[in-house]
Amino acid sequence: MLQNIVFQDNIYQLARTADLLKEGLLLDLAGDYFYDKFVDDILFLDVSIQKLSAQILSNSRISGYIAILHSLRSCQERYIDLLTLVLSGKSGLSESFANLLPKIQTIKNTHLALSAEIQNNIQKKDANFDSRDMVSQNELSELLHF
Repeated sequence: MLQNIVFQDNIYQLARTADLLKEGLLLDLAGDYFYDKFVDDILFLDVSIQKLSAQILSNSRISGYIAILHSLRSCQERYIDLLTLVLSGKSGLSESFANLLPKIQTIKNTHLALSAEIQNNIQKKDANFDSRDMVSQNELSELLHF
């Protein structure tokens, strides 16, 4: 199943969704119309980012693993920024979110820990990078002159 997932596209869509929600929360929107949608989307992002992160972190042999981890961490940061805005009480729907703040704080803590785990994986991979795995210019020339 993993080979059928285009991780970068999925991460991009999740990051854009977080950005769109954050932009929407900066507007003075009517809670009657938008609150439920924002809550659903915030919870959707929580589950989706965790699920995608688990799939990626459990398979370090994915092509472009480091680039995917960087994208995933960027997506995490955007989502954490969204949660921070909700928790700050400075959004257009801040009164509507009052009852949900403890749950959002828990979600934020989970994603902060996940972001740190992703960063640790990036650092481990960078530290384990072996220059012997690189093809030198001379080797490349020899390979291309078959």
